[in-house]
Amino acid sequence: MEKEAQLPKKQNVPRLVLIALLLVALMIGGGTIGSLITTGKAKEWITSFNKKEVESILVPQEEFLVNLKSNDGSPDDFLKIEMSIETIDEEKGAILTEKAAIVRDAIISVLRNKSTETIFDEAEGVLVIKQEIISKINQNLGSDVASELYITNIVMQ
Repeated sequence: MEKEAQLPKKQNVPRLVLIALLLVALMIGGGTIGSLITTGKAKEWITSFNKKEVESILVPQEEFLVNLKSNDGSPDDFLKIEMSIETIDEEKGAILTEKAAIVRDAIISVLRNKSTETIFDEAEGVLVIKQEIISKINQNLGSDVASELYITNIVMQ
């Protein structure tokens, strides 16, 4: 009879250990989740699951040969530049292709207002001219079509 009384106690000890481990795991998990919620990282983590893979499309532009604004009045300063415009989907890529004249006009209007001194100005390690061109293209097209600009060739004289 003593052996029968001891058997349930031996089974209770592993159950208690299992319950204690389960409670510790729940406390650690709850603390982690609570920390993620309070720091806002949980929302980022959840939205990352909902995001689709964004396919970017590059739309190459024809070469531009533009006279630069001159500080001394000499008409000899010019810029030859090639670039590609990045957009986030095929529909916007089609808009860039269909409205190539508007895109070229926007790019030329930004470039013609630059001088040899200001063409390579940088802000935070990025050419200022890139952001100006993107803004002008989006403004002229009436929506955020261009997301990035890549300069593939540039010559200035």
